[in-house]
Amino acid sequence: MQWTPATDVHARLRGITQALGLTYVDPDRVRCVRVEGSRANALARIWGLPPVFQDALRLRPHYVIEFMVPVFDELPREEQDRVIIHELLHIPRTFSGGIRPERSRSLTINHRIVERYYRQYLAAMKQGR
Repeated sequence: MQWTPATDVHARLRGITQALGLTYVDPDRVRCVRVEGSRANALARIWGLPPVFQDALRLRPHYVIEFMVPVFDELPREEQDRVIIHELLHIPRTFSGGIRPERSRSLTINHRIVERYYRQYLAAMKQGR
Protein backbone atom coordinates (compact mmCIF):
# COMPACT_ATOMS: atom_id res chain seq x y z
CA MET A 1 0.00 0.00 0.00
CA GLN A 2 1.08 3.53 -0.64
CA TRP A 3 -0.07 6.59 1.31
CA THR A 4 0.07 10.15 0.00
CA PRO A 5 -1.12 13.33 1.72
CA ALA A 6 -4.59 14.44 0.61
CA THR A 7 -4.29 18.17 1.25
CA ASP A 8 -7.25 18.96 -1.01
CA VAL A 9 -9.49 16.61 0.98
CA HIS A 10 -8.16 18.05 4.23
CA ALA A 11 -9.11 21.57 3.10
CA ARG A 12 -12.64 20.33 2.44
CA LEU A 13 -12.70 18.55 5.82
CA ARG A 14 -11.72 21.82 7.49
CA GLY A 15 -14.57 23.64 5.72
CA ILE A 16 -17.11 20.95 6.55
CA THR A 17 -16.04 20.92 10.20
CA GLN A 18 -16.45 24.69 10.42
CA ALA A 19 -19.76 24.80 8.53
CA LEU A 20 -21.28 22.08 10.72
CA GLY A 21 -20.04 23.67 13.93
CA LEU A 22 -18.09 20.57 14.96
CA THR A 23 -16.01 22.65 17.36
CA TYR A 24 -14.74 19.58 19.19
CA VAL A 25 -12.83 18.49 16.05
CA ASP A 26 -9.38 20.05 15.73
CA PRO A 27 -8.60 19.87 11.99
CA ASP A 28 -4.92 20.52 12.75
CA ARG A 29 -4.84 17.11 14.46
CA VAL A 30 -6.67 15.26 11.70
CA ARG A 31 -4.61 14.06 8.75
CA CYS A 32 -6.08 12.98 5.42
CA VAL A 33 -4.26 10.54 3.17
CA ARG A 34 -5.01 8.76 -0.06
CA VAL A 35 -4.32 5.03 0.00
CA GLU A 36 -3.50 3.12 -3.12
CA GLY A 37 -3.40 -0.65 -3.20
CA SER A 38 -5.70 -1.33 -0.26
CA ARG A 39 -7.98 -4.35 -0.45
CA ALA A 40 -10.43 -2.75 1.96
CA ASN A 41 -14.03 -2.80 0.85
CA ALA A 42 -14.56 0.77 2.05
CA LEU A 43 -14.39 4.27 0.62
CA ALA A 44 -12.59 5.62 3.68
CA ARG A 45 -11.35 4.52 7.07
CA ILE A 46 -10.51 6.51 10.20
CA TRP A 47 -7.77 5.71 12.70
CA GLY A 48 -7.26 7.24 16.12
CA LEU A 49 -4.03 7.43 18.10
CA PRO A 50 -4.62 5.19 21.14
CA PRO A 51 -4.02 6.70 24.59
CA VAL A 52 -1.07 4.38 25.28
CA PHE A 53 0.77 5.88 22.29
CA GLN A 54 -0.28 9.39 23.28
CA ASP A 55 1.24 8.89 26.72
CA ALA A 56 4.37 7.08 25.57
CA LEU A 57 5.10 9.58 22.80
CA ARG A 58 3.80 12.60 24.72
CA LEU A 59 1.42 13.53 21.95
CA ARG A 60 -2.06 14.96 21.98
CA PRO A 61 -4.83 12.90 20.34
CA HIS A 62 -4.65 12.70 16.55
CA TYR A 63 -6.68 11.05 13.80
CA VAL A 64 -5.83 9.83 10.31
CA ILE A 65 -8.50 9.36 7.67
CA GLU A 66 -7.57 7.14 4.75
CA PHE A 67 -9.40 7.67 1.46
CA MET A 68 -9.24 4.66 -0.86
CA VAL A 69 -8.20 5.51 -4.40
CA PRO A 70 -9.18 5.37 -7.11
CA VAL A 71 -12.68 4.63 -5.75
CA PHE A 72 -12.98 7.79 -3.60
CA ASP A 73 -11.62 10.08 -6.30
CA GLU A 74 -14.11 8.72 -8.84
CA LEU A 75 -17.11 9.65 -6.68
CA PRO A 76 -19.05 12.84 -7.42
CA ARG A 77 -18.04 15.71 -5.13
CA GLU A 78 -21.33 15.47 -3.22
CA GLU A 79 -20.70 11.83 -2.37
CA GLN A 80 -17.13 12.62 -1.36
CA ASP A 81 -18.49 15.23 1.06
CA ARG A 82 -20.85 12.64 2.53
CA VAL A 83 -17.94 10.23 3.01
CA ILE A 84 -15.94 12.97 4.78
CA ILE A 85 -18.93 13.72 7.04
CA HIS A 86 -19.37 10.01 7.80
CA GLU A 87 -15.74 9.73 8.91
CA LEU A 88 -15.94 12.93 10.99
CA LEU A 89 -18.92 11.47 12.87
CA HIS A 90 -16.65 8.66 14.10
CA ILE A 91 -14.66 11.23 16.13
CA PRO A 92 -16.10 11.39 19.66
CA ARG A 93 -16.90 14.75 21.26
CA THR A 94 -14.01 14.17 23.67
CA PHE A 95 -11.52 14.11 20.75
CA SER A 96 -9.64 11.53 22.81
CA GLY A 97 -8.08 9.47 20.04
CA GLY A 98 -10.84 6.90 20.33
CA ILE A 99 -13.30 5.99 17.60
CA ARG A 100 -17.07 6.27 17.93
CA PRO A 101 -18.64 3.04 16.60
CA GLU A 102 -21.36 2.95 13.95
CA ARG A 103 -23.90 2.42 16.74
CA SER A 104 -23.54 4.01 20.14
CA ARG A 105 -25.89 5.33 22.80
CA SER A 106 -25.38 8.90 21.67
CA LEU A 107 -25.40 8.47 17.88
CA THR A 108 -26.02 5.90 15.17
CA ILE A 109 -23.97 6.66 12.08
CA ASN A 110 -26.04 5.64 9.09
CA HIS A 111 -27.12 7.01 5.72
CA ARG A 112 -30.02 8.98 7.24
CA ILE A 113 -27.82 10.73 9.81
CA VAL A 114 -25.08 11.46 7.27
CA GLU A 115 -27.71 12.91 4.92
CA ARG A 116 -29.05 15.15 7.70
CA TYR A 117 -25.57 16.50 8.38
CA TYR A 118 -24.95 16.90 4.64
CA ARG A 119 -28.11 19.02 4.28
CA GLN A 120 -27.00 21.14 7.26
CA TYR A 121 -23.66 21.58 5.53
CA LEU A 122 -25.34 22.70 2.29
CA ALA A 123 -27.54 25.16 4.21
CA ALA A 124 -24.51 26.58 6.02
CA MET A 125 -22.66 26.98 2.73
CA LYS A 126 -25.61 28.87 1.24
CA GLN A 127 -25.52 31.22 4.23
CA GLY A 128 -21.84 31.81 3.64
CA ARG A 129 -20.42 30.11 6.74
